[in-house]
Amino acid sequence: MHAAKKFPLSPVRKKRQSGQEVMEFALSAMLMIPIFLGMFNTGMNLIRSIEVQSVTRDLDDLYIHGADFSSYSYQQLAQTLATGMNLQFPSFSASSNQATNTGTSGDGIVWVSQVEYVGATTDPTCTAALPTTCANANSFVFTQRIVFGNSNLTSLKNSTLGTPTGATLSSSGVVANPATDANAKLPSAGQTYMTNLWQTTANGQSPLVDGQTAYVVESFFQTSNISIGGTVGQVYAIYFF
Repeated sequence: MHAAKKFPLSPVRKKRQSGQEVMEFALSAMLMIPIFLGMFNTGMNLIRSIEVQSVTRDLDDLYIHGADFSSYSYQQLAQTLATGMNLQFPSFSASSNQATNTGTSGDGIVWVSQVEYVGATTDPTCTAALPTTCANANSFVFTQRIVFGNSNLTSLKNSTLGTPTGATLSSSGVVANPATDANAKLPSAGQTYMTNLWQTTANGQSPLVDGQTAYVVESFFQTSNISIGGTVGQVYAIYFF
C-alpha cells in the first residue's frame, strides 16, 4: 500500500494568502465589536432598570406603612437601598425635617407623594372646608410631597404627577389645605395621568371616590457609571399603593 503523496504549496499561493485570516478577523471585528458593546450597554441598563423598579417599590411599601421620608434617617435608608446608583443629597439635622432636600450632584432623584381625590362640592372633603370655597372639587390634589436627590436631573425627567408649586407645605411636606388651596391641585398633565389611571371603569375597575388616597413614589436615575461611548442611560419608575 502506497502512502499518499503530498504536494507542497506553490510559493505564489503562499505569498498571496499570507495574513488573509488576520484581515478577515479585523474586518469582522470592526462590525462585531460595536454590536457587542451595544449588547453590553443594553444589558447593564436593563439590570439598572430592574434595580430602580425594585428600589422604588420598596420605598413606596415603606411609605404606605408610615415611613417619613422628610426625615434624614429615612432618606439615608433610601440611599442604602439604592447602593451603587449614586443617590446623593445634602445632610441635615436628625431632629428636623426637610420636604425638599436636593443638591446638584449624584445620579438620582426621588419624589414621594400622597395624592387624594377630592369629590363633588357636596361630598365630605369639600363640606368640611366650608365656609372656604372648595377650589379643588372633582380633582386630584397633593396632600404631601417630598423630594430628595439631584435637582439638576429634572431637566431630563420631572415628576409625572407634577409639582405643588405655591402650595403651603409644612417642613414634612404636608399640604395645609388640599381642598381649598388651588396650588395643591395636580397640574393638568398630572391630573390627566391620574384621571386616566384611576377614574375609569375599564377591566371592572372602580373609580376612586371622595377622600381616597394613593401613596406614590417616583424615581429617576441616570446610568453614567456604566455608559459607553458617551451614551448615558436613563431609568424612570413609578409605583402606587
